[in-house]
Amino acid sequence: MNKKKQLTKNLYISIPILLVVGLIVWSVAQPKPGEFVASQGNQHIESVDSAHMEYSTTPPTSGPHVGSKANWGIHSEQIADELQIHNLEDGGVIVHYLPGTDYETIDRLKTIVSGYSTSVILEPYEPMDTMIALTAWGRIDRMDELDEERIKTFIDTFKGIDHHR
Repeated sequence: MNKKKQLTKNLYISIPILLVVGLIVWSVAQPKPGEFVASQGNQHIESVDSAHMEYSTTPPTSGPHVGSKANWGIHSEQIADELQIHNLEDGGVIVHYLPGTDYETIDRLKTIVSGYSTSVILEPYEPMDTMIALTAWGRIDRMDELDEERIKTFIDTFKGIDHHR
């Protein structure tokens, strides 16, 4: 085989490989939405009243939790931290809003969450420093106003990722 044919063959092999490697590196290097929060483990406790360490964020993103989960979907009352963390461990995302948030914003949040059949919860949550917080296992995103695209990106990025050890 002459050198020109060998070079052409090598290019046909090398270029697709370089493209695939480049895509992999690019996708891994993309920043994930929200803020990383170091895991506080996934210890199971007896009940929501059991003594345990303090959570590092409000609302929490990992840590001690009970063995059962809250139902996916829209809730009108705050879910105990120790219960909702199990939902996060099972790949859930929770959209929290501060009680007293205007009805239009809550209705828009309900519409967003209703677009997901499982693994997403909407709940009022107090106390929070912002109007809306999004949590997934080891991630939190806080916002003072509704940003629908940001919320959907967070949900789509983290929904369905199981975190059992």
